[in-house]
Amino acid sequence: MPRRSRKTSDLATWLGTSRTPLFVLDAERRIRVFNAGCQSLTGWSAADVVGEVCQYASVADVTGGSALAASLCPPPEAIAGQEISVPAHLAHRDGHTLARRLYFFPLHDDQRQLTGILGLVGDWQDFSEVSSANPAHRLHAELAAMRGALRKRFGLQALVASSLPMKRVLVQAELALSSRVFGLLQGEPGTGREHLARVIHFAGVDKQHWFVPLDCRRLSAAELERVFNRLLEVHKGPAPGAALPQPGTLYLSDVDGLPRDLQQRLCEFFDAAGISRSRTLRLLASTSRPLEELVASGSVRADFAAMISPLILALPPLRERPEDLPLLAQHFLEEFNRQADKQVAGYADDVMELLERYHWPRNLDELWEVIRDAHAAATGPLVTRGDLPYRLRESLAAQQLPPPPVQAELRLDPILTEIETRLIRQALKRSKNNRSKAAEILGIHRTRLIRRIEQLGLGESTGDSPATGQPVEADSSQAQPTDGPKSTEASSGGAGD
Repeated sequence: MPRRSRKTSDLATWLGTSRTPLFVLDAERRIRVFNAGCQSLTGWSAADVVGEVCQYASVADVTGGSALAASLCPPPEAIAGQEISVPAHLAHRDGHTLARRLYFFPLHDDQRQLTGILGLVGDWQDFSEVSSANPAHRLHAELAAMRGALRKRFGLQALVASSLPMKRVLVQAELALSSRVFGLLQGEPGTGREHLARVIHFAGVDKQHWFVPLDCRRLSAAELERVFNRLLEVHKGPAPGAALPQPGTLYLSDVDGLPRDLQQRLCEFFDAAGISRSRTLRLLASTSRPLEELVASGSVRADFAAMISPLILALPPLRERPEDLPLLAQHFLEEFNRQADKQVAGYADDVMELLERYHWPRNLDELWEVIRDAHAAATGPLVTRGDLPYRLRESLAAQQLPPPPVQAELRLDPILTEIETRLIRQALKRSKNNRSKAAEILGIHRTRLIRRIEQLGLGESTGDSPATGQPVEADSSQAQPTDGPKSTEASSGGAGD
């Protein structure tokens, strides 16, 4: 027995001191061994990492050993007992990421129950190798790589941005991080306006102070005024650097709902003598409508609009950033992995195709809800089509329906004109273009018929037939002899003047 114990001790020593980076997880994904090779590679000590639980998530808001533990997490296939290798980006202690390939070997007992997982870290310098990986694993690695790039360039990783519209937002956000410039976040509901405001605050110069969000549409004028009184009193009280925290960022959601008298009060506060914008309080606001339109409608004062908009960050709707959709879906999925024991690696190919076809009218809020429900319904390592919520599948089906047929415009005058034209033509045809007889057929006065023929363009003033273009027969009531004596009626003047 002592001899066996010594061999076990020798094995543990060999594993711990080996320069080949390796680590061991137990069945609950908790790190039990983090050897010298791993410590040398990542800059983290065993004391920093051992005991951390690995979550299959490219985390954005954790630091220390938890960040590295997340990057070492095996995919669900390994937990299910499959030997597998995956691309990964390991979180180094100094903040950068290391592109590597992880090899996982499940360990089982006599009953084939999982007791642990042995992990080896291999070289992987060529990122193009990721193209041959499983799509779900590739997306996981791409998300981790994007977070590392954002952290390296902008000092933040809590945003998902690979599309051109969002890269423009990132550049603007970088300006806001290094100053206390006021800003307006403009975009449709659900595009992540408050999330971006929080990122700017907590990654900026005043992150030690309060972030105070106020919904200008939901709060009454009295409630808003009461909050303003409290905030502005606190801000005027302790000087910067005092022990008590102060409001650092005041975020006004849907600022067009802020009463005009409170807009004026804020303008006066920031313009007052002795109160400089260079102090700790920063003002961020959001709206779903163009600022010029709000000023024109009178819902926002012109001076208030000028004060809140030195920097305008236009957040695009989800339908205008299709390149970000796969990464956003993976990001939300991994966030739910962190909150549950169940770990889901990614999406089946046909699922991602469906997500990309949908138009997402409620933007990121709707995507978050769909992924939440799909994660809860998933029973395997990947989200399948059947895991998607019913409402999404119904919306997709409705989206494919053709638009309803356009109803023809019903206007009475053209219809009546067409009917009248047909009746006049028929009457003229039956009367052989005798207008007096045609008037009798139609039951109207001859003068009225002639006027309507002219108005409808059915005959020329010369009396041509509207149908044949031939001269119209003279009416018998107006026929005059070409020679001989005048009629008695005409000569006697019986018609009168």
